[in-house]
Amino acid sequence: MMIDFALLWIFLNAFHSKTMVREMKLAASQQSPFSYSVETDSTTGWKLMVLKYQDAGDSRRNLEARIAPDAGSNLYSLKVGGTELLVQPPGLSLLPGSRYGFPILYPTPNRVRDSRFTFDGVTYSFPPNNGKNFIHGLAHNLKWQAGTPSADAEGVNVTTSVDWNPDLPAYKLFPFVHRVSMNYTLDREGVRMEFSVHNRDQKRLPFGFAFHPWFQILGSRAETYFQVPAQKHMETVELLPTGKLEDLDGKPYDLRKPVSLEGLKVDDVFWGMSPDKPPSFEFRDKGIKVTLAASKEFTHMVVYTPPGRPVFCMENQTCSTDAHNLFAKGFKKEAHLLIAEKGKTVSGWVRVKVEVTRSAPSRDR
Repeated sequence: MMIDFALLWIFLNAFHSKTMVREMKLAASQQSPFSYSVETDSTTGWKLMVLKYQDAGDSRRNLEARIAPDAGSNLYSLKVGGTELLVQPPGLSLLPGSRYGFPILYPTPNRVRDSRFTFDGVTYSFPPNNGKNFIHGLAHNLKWQAGTPSADAEGVNVTTSVDWNPDLPAYKLFPFVHRVSMNYTLDREGVRMEFSVHNRDQKRLPFGFAFHPWFQILGSRAETYFQVPAQKHMETVELLPTGKLEDLDGKPYDLRKPVSLEGLKVDDVFWGMSPDKPPSFEFRDKGIKVTLAASKEFTHMVVYTPPGRPVFCMENQTCSTDAHNLFAKGFKKEAHLLIAEKGKTVSGWVRVKVEVTRSAPSRDR
C-alpha cells in the first residue's frame, strides 16, 4: 500500500491544529473568573446554587450569590469581598417566607386589603396573615425547580421555575395555569434577576412581581444613605394605599437626594420609578454602594426602615401595594397591575449592582 506522506502530514497538522484550538478554548474557560457549584444542605437536603466571581486584581470585589430553589427561589446570600449584604436565617430551614435573604413576592406584592380582590368578575380570597389582610404573596414558600448552572467568560447563571397548575397547593388560591421563571446572572458588577410569567390559561392573568430584600446595616446608621428618585409618594391609611399620589417636596420621606438612615423611619410606597433613575443605598463608612436598577415594569418601590433593628428593605415592585383592588377601583396608573393575556409572556428584571467605592490598596506596599 502506497502512503502519500504529504496528505498524511496535512491531515496530522489539521488534527493537531483542531486539538490545539480545543485545548485553548478549554484553557480559556478554566481561566474564567466565573464559576458555579451545586451544594447540598446537610440539614434540609436542599440543593443550593452557588455562583461566584473572582476578581484577579482586587479580592474585595469578589462576588458570591447563593440561591435556594426549594425555599421560594430565594437569593438568600450575596457577598462582596466576603462581606454578607443580606440578613441570614438562624438555620436554612427557616428561609421559606419573607423574613430573610431576597424573597420573591408574587402574585400579590405586599398587602391585599381584606385578603381578597375581584378581577374580570371573579373574586379571589386568601387566608389572612396580617391582621385581616393578606401579605407578601404565595411564591416565597414554594419549591421551585432549578436548571443546571452555566458559566462563560462574561458571567455565570442559573434558571429556576415553578409550574402553576392544579397539582400545586397554591393553585387553589390563585387558579391560573402558568409558569413563573427566574433567571439569575452573576457578572463582574452584581446580579441580574429576570422574571417571566407565561400564561397557559384560557383567561387573563393579573399579577404583581416584587422582591423584598433584607439588607444588613454594615456600618453606622448615620453613614448609611438612601436615594429613591421617585416621582410621587402614595398616600396610605393603615399601610394600604388610597390611590392618591402625593408630592415629595418638603416631606420627611423625600428620598430623591441621598438621605441618612439616622432618624429615618419609613414604611412607604413610592410611585414613578424609571430605568434611567435607579434607587441606591451606600455604606459610606464601609465603602460599599448598591444600586437597584430595574426594567420599566418596576414602577414602584417600598422602603422599610424598622427603628432599632440593624436592617432595612428597599423593594423593587412592578405594582403598588394592594394593586388588584386599586385597579378594580379605577386607579390603573397608580396600581400598575400587570396582566398576562392568554398565551402571552410578561417579563422584567432587577439588577443589583455592587460597587466598592474605595480604591484598592497598592500592591507595592
